Amino acid sequence: MSSTSDLPTVRTSLPGPRSRELLESRDRLAYRPLHDPHGEVPFVLAGKRDWIMEDVDGNTFVDHVSAWGATPLGASPESVLTAVEEAQRQYGMEISNYIPNVPMIELAERLLELAPAPLTRYAPSMSGTLVVEGGVKLARDATGRAMILGFLGQYHGESTYLTAAHSTDLSEVTTGSAQYVPGAVFAPYPNRFRAPFHRGAGPYDDTLVLDYVEEWLLVHQVEPDQIAGVLIEPILTEGGIVAPSEAFWERLNGLCNRYGWLMILDEVQTGMGRSGKLFAAELWGLEPDILLLGKGFAGGGQPIAATLGSEKVMAEASAVSGGTFAWVPAACAGALASLEEIATGGVLENVAELERIAKEELVPLVERHEQVGDVRVVGAMVGIEFVTDKRSIRPAPAFHAAVHQALLTRGVLGITQWGKWIYRLQPALNMPPDLFRWSCGQVAEAIAEVAAAPPAEFSVLDR
Repeated sequence: MSSTSDLPTVRTSLPGPRSRELLESRDRLAYRPLHDPHGEVPFVLAGKRDWIMEDVDGNTFVDHVSAWGATPLGASPESVLTAVEEAQRQYGMEISNYIPNVPMIELAERLLELAPAPLTRYAPSMSGTLVVEGGVKLARDATGRAMILGFLGQYHGESTYLTAAHSTDLSEVTTGSAQYVPGAVFAPYPNRFRAPFHRGAGPYDDTLVLDYVEEWLLVHQVEPDQIAGVLIEPILTEGGIVAPSEAFWERLNGLCNRYGWLMILDEVQTGMGRSGKLFAAELWGLEPDILLLGKGFAGGGQPIAATLGSEKVMAEASAVSGGTFAWVPAACAGALASLEEIATGGVLENVAELERIAKEELVPLVERHEQVGDVRVVGAMVGIEFVTDKRSIRPAPAFHAAVHQALLTRGVLGITQWGKWIYRLQPALNMPPDLFRWSCGQVAEAIAEVAAAPPAEFSVLDR
């Protein structure tokens, strides 16, 4: 930052008086899931520039949410906004599924030029939920098989089928619906810090998950030749920024090759530079058969998503994707401008610097505080896992909630959810490193403050 005047400032209690009034109005009108009884975001946004939010009471916050990753270049990247506006004026609203247009073709050409092998074709869409549905349909269509192998703890969207079939790390996401979903089998997501059937912290061998797949799932629940594909996030995002080992990916690739399973990489949250590479698949040299894009693909412009696939999967596909608003010209123009900025504008170099700072400033907190079980950093993604103590690594959601509240008063907004115990930072990929370092310093101070008088914990199973 150029001066302390550039730093976020919280001048009122939270929520401030005007925010409180508006939040009360929101709660009178909105359905219950939009209510926020725990004050996770105790303000109403008045405006945002780049990575600074201002609420209606004049408080400012540094944004580590990035619209859940949909604004990878900050709030209003000029190149993206200009491209969207020009295309909207030239083409208006158009259904690209039916009427081809220049922006959609230019975007497809550039995207597939940059995509990892063997991806050569695309299907248009407009949300992460829809591309996951499309990817599953394409895998079944290409193989003639019915089943999908997934991993517990992942998040794949908000449709009835996949919300039920693929949980996050909170039980209420699947309560009442998961048991009714056919066509999917699950193994735990590979996690070297917290593994099933083990007590205490790792590191554990995360390939043990594949032992379970081979020795139990494929013996007792499903035949290998019933599985169409493996649906997996290359980095577990909602579950706390967990990156599998090289050994895990080598062995999973081997299973896919042996049994003819398609690899479906859900890069809705990890794609477009978030991992430090344009695609997280590049971190391990993965060659997915299907790759799913959303969120950051829009670049802060209009909603857009894509299913990418190989010739084998898409050249003769009969499964249909798309929709009225999929790849409208303005969304395509904005996505192309953002893609160019990330791929060639020095953004990935900035991500590498943010990653370095996070490791330097935050990883040492594990040794400093009993309640910091693990700090995981991949690119511009940070997950801080809070525990009651390092021996039991029992989750500490109350500690987590208190840290979040302490950070709000310091002008830092990250990603949290009541009942979770992992705090996430998701800055814009081009956030100035000195502002990011300042934010990390605030995180360290907030943790120290809460650790001095830890709150009483509750069991996530008792909620």
